Amino acid sequence: MRKLPLVLMLLVLVAPFAVSLVLLDNKQSIGDKARGEWLDRTYYVDVNKDNSWQLLWREQDCLPNCESWVNLMQRVKMALGKNQDKLQLASTNLEPLANLQSGLFIANPKGLVLLSYQASEDGAYNLLKDLKVLLKHNGN
Repeated sequence: MRKLPLVLMLLVLVAPFAVSLVLLDNKQSIGDKARGEWLDRTYYVDVNKDNSWQLLWREQDCLPNCESWVNLMQRVKMALGKNQDKLQLASTNLEPLANLQSGLFIANPKGLVLLSYQASEDGAYNLLKDLKVLLKHNGN
């Protein structure tokens, strides 16, 4: 009976560790939560003066109706709410990006292109979801 408090104390200290081992046993489940595709090569674009994130698209993907395409990009920016001033919209002519299947890209404030998405409304939705997470954890 006198050992019961000691056992309970040890159980309280060890239980979270044991639960985390069980829950995180499958390392694949931790994985990559991004909805876009991480680029396997390093690409840089010009950095903005205001040090903001960039939503990039290729002009080749917006043809023949670029007006509706730009409208979609502006809706993505507006959906960020109070964080919309941390995002700049820009088209890109970067040659290596022109050869990729995806047509939407996120670049960080340092100009590093991180993720790519399909040039579609679904791709824009997935980009928005990832961008919200990135801006939330960016600390700016």
